[in-house]
Amino acid sequence: MRLAHEAVRPPGTSFPGGADEAEIADLQQAAGLTLPADLVDWLRVCKGDLIGPGGLYGVQDSPTVTGIASVLGWFPNWRERGWLPVAGDGNGDHYVLITSGELSGCVGFVDQADFEAIGYVVATNLWTFLWFLLGREAGDRRWPFDRNHVVAHDPAMATIPAHLQPWTKATA
Repeated sequence: MRLAHEAVRPPGTSFPGGADEAEIADLQQAAGLTLPADLVDWLRVCKGDLIGPGGLYGVQDSPTVTGIASVLGWFPNWRERGWLPVAGDGNGDHYVLITSGELSGCVGFVDQADFEAIGYVVATNLWTFLWFLLGREAGDRRWPFDRNHVVAHDPAMATIPAHLQPWTKATA
């Protein structure tokens, strides 16, 4: 949370605060998916923000924030897969919270080269993902491709199937 408050924002913008119960309920209805508890907890802290490389998606669209439901509208198959978009990378790629299957709870990277596949897993839970992402924005460039750094802070990443580990993509 400290990293979110201290993140560099465009001039004239400030920390947006958290979503209220009505905003969360509206998002739940618009998404058509049950929102995981970690995502709801995060949205209560930060309802979406123009921080990170491509912004942290939020409860609704605003002049500075892209809403989670809007991104789901662009990629309707994600809803069926149980992927909830949580952030962009600033280059047309997305980070999604996986809500079903063996990777449930993990955050995956979806490259614009194939919006129908998880390119690799970047964290095994939303809070760790946010810590990594905001830490990277604060200058720590080791995530997601430095295996030692990532596994030291997210030990369960060592158990992710090898073809979905980011450091295998960096050397491929």
